[in-house]
Amino acid sequence: MSQEHYFERYAWQPPIMPDYVPPEDLEMVIVVHAYKEPDLLSAISSLLNCTPIPCKMVVLVVINGPEDGLVEDLLINQQSYDALQNLSTGTLIQIKAIQIYLPKKKAGVGLARKIGMDEAARWFKKLNKSGIIVSYDADCRCSPDYLSCIHNAYKNKKLQASVIYYEHPLDEESGIIAYELGLRYYIDALRYSGYPHAYQTWGSCMTIKSAHYCKYGGMNTRKAGEDFYFLNKMAIQPGFFELNNTTVYPSARISDRVPFGTGRALGNYLSHPNEPFSTYHPQIFKDLKSFLYVLPHLAKKQKIALPEAIETYLDSISFSDQLTKLLKNSANDASFFKQFFGWFDAFLILKYVHFARDNYYENIDLSTALSSLNTNYWRINAFDKMVVKDQLMAIRTLNRRPLETY
Repeated sequence: MSQEHYFERYAWQPPIMPDYVPPEDLEMVIVVHAYKEPDLLSAISSLLNCTPIPCKMVVLVVINGPEDGLVEDLLINQQSYDALQNLSTGTLIQIKAIQIYLPKKKAGVGLARKIGMDEAARWFKKLNKSGIIVSYDADCRCSPDYLSCIHNAYKNKKLQASVIYYEHPLDEESGIIAYELGLRYYIDALRYSGYPHAYQTWGSCMTIKSAHYCKYGGMNTRKAGEDFYFLNKMAIQPGFFELNNTTVYPSARISDRVPFGTGRALGNYLSHPNEPFSTYHPQIFKDLKSFLYVLPHLAKKQKIALPEAIETYLDSISFSDQLTKLLKNSANDASFFKQFFGWFDAFLILKYVHFARDNYYENIDLSTALSSLNTNYWRINAFDKMVVKDQLMAIRTLNRRPLETY
């Protein structure tokens, strides 16, 4: 899709800052959406405290909410906006903030993120360049090398979009350790299965070149899970990479703003502190691995018996018919696998995982699942003897590495 077509058909209209003239040497726009966020200034300060780099940047803060929002929420938004007006930023970073209130049916994190990212892409189009758009959240922090690592990564012209390494701060409630272990377990279990596009999906950890953003349809407007759909759409496109040499620190606080996520999970944990964390059964991923392993043979129309859970799920999504279509439209093996994983994407895999959980393999205790994956994939010495915090630290160390090294 051309940028012209994107802005005509899909971008947020009208522009939120139509009179703003971006600097000619602008290279990076950090988009921050904020809704009743009392600690916004700390998140922005974390950016401003990064190691200075020779790069002109704009931090675009989209302070938003529903038109019928509570008075106390609107007051927090106004206080955030006022505080940003007096913030000293130096010469290389500008801060641009806007307040926008949306119909209740549309208001949400996806639309707020889209409005900001669309505006950033619009600025770069005015400048006739494909600049870097960074998605950052109003309640997170970043390491001092955050901006320099992003800037340096995109010196490689082949790179188009990324997900940045994250770590939750562990000085909060102990439930966050188990929660992050569960997140890392799921992604690494997918990697163990052989799925080639398994990445963490954090809205505060996304970067993308503006032309690439437009080409593949931009951000969606979902009220929750917008980052999952956006990043998994980008992960199957050329030029996607993991940026693992810097860190974003998402908030580990209780929140009611979205129906799932860190804040909601932590709140559930504190409501039931004596219940152990459970997660997906390892056999779900072993069955998936069996399927992906024999996929080349299935592509040659060979009949191969599959585990019942995956075979039943494939029947439910008309895999046989889809396979015929994919083979018909594929000139070679590379074309087939590209099209296959464009269809059998992270969303269909998540649906399989839930199907298998609901019909074949009930959730099990997180510690048992972690032990199984360690035996088959991580192979961390003395893992079962570690306390959970040390287990998380060991897995984090592995996740810092390029995928091919473990």
